[in-house]
Amino acid sequence: MSTGPADGIRFSLELPSRTEPRRYKVRPVAEADAGAVADLLRHGPGINRHKPPTQSPNAMATCLGVYDEMRVLRGIVELRAGAPTPDCCFIELMVIDPRYRRAGMGAALVAELATRLKQSGAERFAIEVDDDNDLAAKFWLRQGFVETGARGERRSFEKAL
Repeated sequence: MSTGPADGIRFSLELPSRTEPRRYKVRPVAEADAGAVADLLRHGPGINRHKPPTQSPNAMATCLGVYDEMRVLRGIVELRAGAPTPDCCFIELMVIDPRYRRAGMGAALVAELATRLKQSGAERFAIEVDDDNDLAAKFWLRQGFVETGARGERRSFEKAL
């Protein structure tokens, strides 16, 4: 849980629901949330963190959490601004609580982050996905990412902001 330029990012996500809209708060993860982060990672088998292939000397990491109305952590995204190039933001990890997947939370989170990071000067997103993680690859393709190649046992994706 590092600090970086995205630490000031705070926003709400509104997801439509059949019964009522759901609102989530996105903010930097605090040290006090370490147990909740560990629990979330435990419930997501096969989750791997990916580091960018290279990074600029000024790259900064940030971990943002998605909290429900009861302040329970329902998702995290780890970003590295300035990697692999100064104009890029690399997504090292994104995990949504399995009970909240397929509800649009991940898509809404990526869309809002893209908007906010573009406003702060980023020009593109990048991510790597394990070769055997087809569900993740399909998710990123649905978000407008384009496969750009492979590095070892990982597939690379990018999206212009």
